[in-house]
Formats: sequence, C-alpha cells, structure tokens
Amino acid sequence: MGALWSYFRLFQPHRCRFWPCLITLALTIVFLQLIHMALLSRLEEKEARMRETKSVGRQLQGRMFKNVLGEMLERVRNSYRFDKSGTYHVLDNFLTSEHVVLGRGEYDVSIATHSSSGNLAHLVELSERWRGPISVSVFTFDDDFAQTVSSLVHYHFCNDHIYRHVSFHLVYPISRAPKHLDALSQMTLSCLDYAHAHLVVAPIPSLPNYANKDLDYPNNLLRNLAINYALTPYIFMVDVDMVPSENLRVLFHSLMTSDNHGLVDRSANGTEGAHRPISPQKKDQSHSAYVVPVFEIQGSSTVPRTKSELLDLWRKGLVRPFYWEACEKCQRPTDYERWKSLEDFGFVRIGYQVTRVDPWEPFYIAKTSLPLYDERFKQYGFNRISQVCEMHVAGFDFYVLDNAFLVHRGFKVKDEFHSRKDAENSRNLLLFRKFKEELKVKYPNVSRRC
Repeated sequence: MGALWSYFRLFQPHRCRFWPCLITLALTIVFLQLIHMALLSRLEEKEARMRETKSVGRQLQGRMFKNVLGEMLERVRNSYRFDKSGTYHVLDNFLTSEHVVLGRGEYDVSIATHSSSGNLAHLVELSERWRGPISVSVFTFDDDFAQTVSSLVHYHFCNDHIYRHVSFHLVYPISRAPKHLDALSQMTLSCLDYAHAHLVVAPIPSLPNYANKDLDYPNNLLRNLAINYALTPYIFMVDVDMVPSENLRVLFHSLMTSDNHGLVDRSANGTEGAHRPISPQKKDQSHSAYVVPVFEIQGSSTVPRTKSELLDLWRKGLVRPFYWEACEKCQRPTDYERWKSLEDFGFVRIGYQVTRVDPWEPFYIAKTSLPLYDERFKQYGFNRISQVCEMHVAGFDFYVLDNAFLVHRGFKVKDEFHSRKDAENSRNLLLFRKFKEELKVKYPNVSRRC
C-alpha cells in the first residue's frame, strides 16, 4: 500500500500539467476544423463558379475577357459600314461563336433570328434546344448600347451553348450613336451573379421589339444581316422567342440525305384515296422551302420536344396554332388539322405541299440564296408576308414538314399588341401594294403573282 501511494505521488505533478495541454490541444483541433471548413466552403464556391461559367476548355482569364471587350469597342469607334438606306450602322460578326467552321455539310442549317437587347435571354433556351449554329442580329441605340454589349459578353462567356454556337451582329441608327463607351472599359465578368439575374430558362417576360416610341425597329434589315452571315447552306428563319422541336437540325439533314424523303400524301380531301409521294427533285431544292408548323403554348407549360408531346398538350388546350386569335388567316394555309392527322413515322419527313395564299407568313427552312427581305418594311405588318410573296413569284414551292415544329411561349392575343400596331400595319399595307407592283417589273416573265 505504501509503495502504491509513493507511485501516485511521483506522477501527480505530471497530472497537473496534463490538463492545460489537453485544453490547448482541443482548441487547436477546433481552430484547424474551422480552417478546414472555410477552405471547403471556398472550394465549393469556386466549383460552383466553374459550373456556372462552363468555359468550354478555356479558362476565362481577365486578360482574355478584356481583349474581347477591347476589340468590340474598337470596332464601334471605327465603324464605317452602313445599310443600303444610309440610316444604320452595321457591325457584322461583332461577337462570333467559338465553334462555327466554314465548309459544313451540304444540308446543314443555321438558325437566323433577330432581337432587341431586352429579349436576348431567349437565346438560352433556343441555343440549348437547337445545338447548332445561330446567327442573331441585335438592334441597339445610344443609351441602350452599354447594356447590350454587357449582355452579349456575359451570355457569350457564361453560357456554354451560346459560347459554342451563337454569333452576334449589331445594328444601330446613325442618329443614335452609342454612348457610355468609357463605362464599358471598367466592366468586369461575373458569371455567377449574372446567371442568377439573367440566364434563366423559365418563362421570360418579353419586351416588345416594337414598343420604342422614338425608333422604328428594322426587322427586315436585321433578318437579312443574320442570313448573310450564316455559315451554312440552309437557314431556318425564326423569332428569337421560339423553340424548335428536338433534334430538328439533325433530322432535317437525315431527311435531305435519304433516298426517299417524301411522305405518302393523302388526297386533297384528307381521305385515304389516291396516294402520291412528295419528294422535291434535287435540281429544285434551291427553290424549295420546308415549312415548319408554329404553335403557341401557355407560358407556364413545358415546351414539348416531340410531336406526340405537342399533340397531347394540344388536346388539353395548352397549345394552339400560332397567331390563332391575333391573325388566323396568317397561318391557316399551313393546314394544322391535316398536319395533326398525319401518321406518326417518328422522324422528319415531308407531309404535304401547300400553295401560298395571301396573307400567309410561314416559318421555313430554305437555302441562303432565297430572296432577301425588303428592308423598307419596319415595325409591325407585312414584313414577312412580303418576303414570302416574292418567294412565290420567284418560283418557290412550299412543303410542310411532319414531326417538326416551332413553339412560341405565351398565347398571342389582340389586346397585348403595342398601341401603334394598327397605324404601322396600315402604313406597311400601302408599301406592300407598291411592293407587289414592283415584283411585276422584277419578274416580268412569270405567271405567278401575289
């Protein structure tokens, strides 16, 4: 017992020093844990930023971003190209896509579209669904210019599909030259913050292209610019707030390269009577337009990917033909009921041929050699109708594609148009009548007329 007590007394001083060491060790562990958590948080934040930016194989260094911005501003300062009327500055290929390569396949298609700065957000969903080249012309002006450039560079650097596939062209009035260029030189790239504020795929509130009271929107000039700088043999002219059916670009290529790309047609009354295959001859493809039926969908609904999904939404009343309330006759010749009744082959084929009837304004795929749009038409009314009219006079035939479609978000209703729409429509109607007389001079030896 005495020996045990002596042993205890021998080690008691060491026991007194042990507790301070233990407390120090515990505090050290807590401190290291806090550092570890902080480092993990910073790593997660960095990974989140990388997921948002998706730089497609290149690091988005400040130097590279500044170089691109500097080149854009230099082009603006040295701008010298005007449109045919001498009213607008034109900056083609203002910001080009990364993966556009010349010499694409014989039947490759680019989307050609146009937009004001307030509608660029639609490019997110459009580019993701299309997954191919897109040529977009953007209209801007003095005080809007800085915001437009900011939007372009952020969409370009911060969205993978836009970075890969979308090329931007710029148009602005000579009388409304860009302002605030010095502010742009101070702009920084912040993909994470910008994604939360702008890069959304949910329904986007559109800002009317035609709503600016001080400026006419030059839609046909913008369309021609987008067509002229599309680097594929075919273009698909759409509105920026439309979304195509899934894999349309690839399926169109398959259609055009197949030996028999015609769909067996029904007789004119829609019965299973006389059948004939519709297949444009190879030599006629330069004068063939492939019409893609257009629908509008309630804003909260998911955009369908296939015809079967679209037909299901149609039966439920969530989808209807485009402009069905605003201008049914503008889309009626497409014959949506006939399109609906076609047997589902599961791939894109020619459903039937239709004849152009005034005031039809279809959306279509055609060769880039098609007649361009008359740039005198601005704002609302007859800008697309006039171009389709000339295609008809020039000898184009129109074929409606089955298992292909476009969808516009939101139902078009008459009360939602801007206040000057009727006045613009009346003004452009007078121009359209003059335009049709001019076609008689331009195409004197043809029997087709509008």
